[in-house]
Formats: sequence, structure tokens, C-alpha cells
Amino acid sequence: MFDPDHLKDINFEKYNRIAIAFSGGLDSSVLLQGLASIPEYKKKLCAIHVNHGISPNSESWLNHCEQACASMGVNFVPLKINLEDNLKVSENLLREARYETILSWLEETDVLCTAHHQDDHIETVLFRILRGTGIKGLSGIEKFSQIDGIDLIRPLISYSKKDLLDYANKFKVNWIEDESNEDLSISRNFIRRKVIPNLKNDNWPEYKKSISYLSSKAKEANEILDEIAYFDLKLCASESLDKLSILKIKELSNARAMNVLFTWLSLNTHLGVSNKLTDQVYKSIILASESSNPVVTFGKRGEKGSFQIRRFNNFLHHLPLTETESLSDKKVWKWNFNKPLELPTGTLSMQVTLGKGISTLLTKSGISIKGRAGGERCKPEGRSKSQKLKKLFQEYGVPPWARDRIPLVYVGDQLAAVSDLWVCEEFVAKKDERGIVLSWTDSLDNQ
Repeated sequence: MFDPDHLKDINFEKYNRIAIAFSGGLDSSVLLQGLASIPEYKKKLCAIHVNHGISPNSESWLNHCEQACASMGVNFVPLKINLEDNLKVSENLLREARYETILSWLEETDVLCTAHHQDDHIETVLFRILRGTGIKGLSGIEKFSQIDGIDLIRPLISYSKKDLLDYANKFKVNWIEDESNEDLSISRNFIRRKVIPNLKNDNWPEYKKSISYLSSKAKEANEILDEIAYFDLKLCASESLDKLSILKIKELSNARAMNVLFTWLSLNTHLGVSNKLTDQVYKSIILASESSNPVVTFGKRGEKGSFQIRRFNNFLHHLPLTETESLSDKKVWKWNFNKPLELPTGTLSMQVTLGKGISTLLTKSGISIKGRAGGERCKPEGRSKSQKLKKLFQEYGVPPWARDRIPLVYVGDQLAAVSDLWVCEEFVAKKDERGIVLSWTDSLDNQ
């Protein structure tokens, strides 16, 4: 049976608040009552109830949770999810919305506790096996983890559902039943109601121990794989984790290459990276011909954590998946230098100095900004002749995806400068003239 005294083994003292995801069901009710029974924890407790507004019983559940907290003297925090109309509701959508809502309320000094237990852990491992998972997925539910920088603890993970039920019956814990738990169209419910009961016969009486053992061994294997991956990252990464050497990756065995790629992709996003994505990056980009310009995207444009993988100069580049990929050549932005110019792909700023940059004598009426259309030419200072921007970009190693994001600076109808890369010679300030020195910050660099 569940013993609340074991909760004292968790170092909750370092947190300002102990938040519990409190649905009012059996599991979270036992957890709440258990923590509330410990005086030094009770004063920090906050029971967060998220109202999805989907069930016709939502309001009665809310009232039940509020009354339960009032009877224990625990701070009750009701939060509501506002789902968009005509949005297809799914398990994943509700779980993500629930966590997003709770996390928006939490602070860095808080801890979030959920009431996942041993049966949930077993169901999760089975679900992932049936869905298709790698070694990492077999680890199941961890007792300690983090989500968006907030510590997440599952104090009941070593207890079975029966342990919690025995405690609830003995100490007269009141809880509610969510009718959706009977919906067999929900994968986890099907596993819980139809698959697991058939494992409880004489053929597999120790199925929980067997699956838990597999899970523990998967965790050990993951730790080894992580150690190898971080060792390989040091070999393959450049000065930062934004890019990896393709040549170094090709020196690794296929298994190690896939392992380091999976780790690299996972480190750069909070979204779940799949083995399928890792395989796509390896086959579509690393093994692509030198002349190709492949790209693999993940997530949705503008969504936090979404990214794109590209190759350039034998490096894999990890870039945000922005809503705007290029600067329009059809639109003109006027700039009078009063403040930095915010463009769809970044920010253009300036400072005035002597003998450098674009001559202020030529820019009294201001300048205009456009995107690249193709065919533009510039003769940078000191060059013997003008060249097409395409050639200059290649010579200076400007990646292909950045070229159409770069602002072109015009004085009248003439190209005067290419962001902060080059000033065309006839517009360069003389030694005794004041000049405008530009500075360009691509929004890709700030994400």
C-alpha cells in the first residue's frame, strides 16, 4: 500500500511551491492527500486543476476539486483551456495544452508533481512498443525529469494502481471517475482494458516485473548511448552545436552516426524527435550529392522548436523554421536612419563614422531597401570590376539560404550596399567624409 512517509525522501525543501496536477481522479487525489499529510509540504502545496471544458461534467469536477482542497486547507488553482472551434481534439493535443497551461502558471523556483504510477509506466512502455519506438522510448516514465526548465517529479511511479486504491479505501479518499477512461478508441484505454487483462493469466503472471526489467535495461543502454553521442558530438561539432561536420559523421559507423544525429537533433528542440526524422536527415542530406541543396524540415513554420536542416561547405546546419524565408524584391522599405529598420528577415542598424561606409553626402534624402531579385551587380571597394552578387556570395561563403534574406541598400535606383557585407565603390565615403556603417542581424541568429 502507498505510504506517504516515503514522500519525505524527495527533496521538496528547495522549491518555493509544490504544484500538483490535480484532476480529482483516484491517482492525483491520493498524491494530494499524501503530500498534504506532511506539514512542511502542505504549506507549499498548490493543486492545479485544468478545465478542458469538453466533458459535460467539467463544472462538477471543478467544484469537487475545489471542495477537496478546501477540506484539506490546500491552495486551489483553477485553470481553463480555451480550444479553438472546429479543432480536432486528440490525446496529444489535450496533453500538450494541459502542460502548456500549467507551465504558464509556474515559476522557475516551483516543482510540478504528477500522479503517474507503476501501471501507467507499464502501459506507456507497451503503447510505445506497439506504436514503434527506439531504445529511448522503452525507458518509459521517469521519476525525475524536466519540462521547459521546470522540474517534474512523479512521486508515485513505484506504486501500483492497487497500492493507491488500497490507500484510498483505507483513508476514505473521495475521487471522481472520468467517463473518457471507458472510451476504447483512446489507445491507452484499449491497452488498459483489453491488452493488460489478458497478460494477467497464468502465462505471464510476472509481466510487470518483466516489462520493468526491460525498461531499466533500456535506461542503462540509453545512458551508454548518450555517453557515446556526446563524445561523438565533440568530434563532429564546430564552435557551436548549430552545425556538424558531414565528413566527421561519415567516418563513424552507421549506428554511431544515427546515434549522434538523434542526440544533436534532440538537443536543438523541445519537440520529440523520431528515428524516422534522423534517418531522413542521414539519407536525404548527408548522403546527398555535392551539387544538391537538400533541406529537411520539422514542425510548423514560426512554431517554437520547429527547425530545418541544410548542408553547406560539408556541414549540417540547424536553423529555425521561420515564417519568412526571403526578403521580397517587390516591396520597398524607406529608411531615414532615425532608428533600426525591422525587416521580415532581420534588423538593419547603422552608425556614423569618418571615412567608412556609405557617404552621407549621397544619402541626404534617405535610402531604400529591397530583397534580391537576381542579376544585381556590385563593385566592392578595391575590386577591379563589378561582379554579380551570386558570385560574391559564393566567394565569401554566404550560405544559399541566407542570400535571399539579406537586404540590398539603394540610393535612388542604384545599388549602394549589400547589408553590411559590401559598399559599392562609387558610394564609399572618402577619408574626410562622414559615412554610414551598416550592421545586419538575421532573425535566424536570434532563435
